Amino acid sequence: MGGERLERAPLGAAGVEGDRIWGLLDGSTGRIASPGREKHFIEVPRGHARFTGDGVAVSSDGARWAAPDDPRMLRELAGVFGFNPVLKPFGPFGAEGFRPRYEHAPIHVITTAGMRSLERDHPGSVIEERRFRPNLVVDWPDEAEAMPEQGWIGREIRIGEVVLRGSRPCGRCGFITIEQEGIPLDIEILRTVVKRYERNFGIYCDVVVPGEIRAGDRVSLS
Repeated sequence: MGGERLERAPLGAAGVEGDRIWGLLDGSTGRIASPGREKHFIEVPRGHARFTGDGVAVSSDGARWAAPDDPRMLRELAGVFGFNPVLKPFGPFGAEGFRPRYEHAPIHVITTAGMRSLERDHPGSVIEERRFRPNLVVDWPDEAEAMPEQGWIGREIRIGEVVLRGSRPCGRCGFITIEQEGIPLDIEILRTVVKRYERNFGIYCDVVVPGEIRAGDRVSLS
């Protein structure tokens, strides 16, 4: 579902507080939503979710919010998604049972330099961070490499009081092609990422030193 932009975000070993603590399933089949892989779930990004400090709230329109088990809101989301949704809390990372689809890295980072490179490689497309669903967007100058963050793998990335370590490239699926609010369908963008960047765009990171990240924090590498 569509996420939210934060001005400050506490980070722990598992990532941003409140991130990936609930899952969305099709109530009739029990399948967890995967919009980038199954057309059945392609409308899921039209819904909205946000962290409330002690849980998650969801919305069908981004204006009215309710708890994940609110019957009226679930009916409204069903009208948006085209199936009857069930929202369910995940167990702890590594636990048996209902587990997140993305357990391989707690943090996903992209740079503005990488987005500008993709704009040059794929002119006419709407290149916006919501296509790529990062935890962090780093404002970074253009370098000789089209995607500077690829050079951060294995390095420590200090952002304010937080230290991350780049772990691996972020491989892309069909999610980056689908339509979202204000972002049109773009089938060709995935082909461009495959051809130009070997399917990778952005990087995954581990949390070395937890803390709080704030918009505008200085970023440095070591």
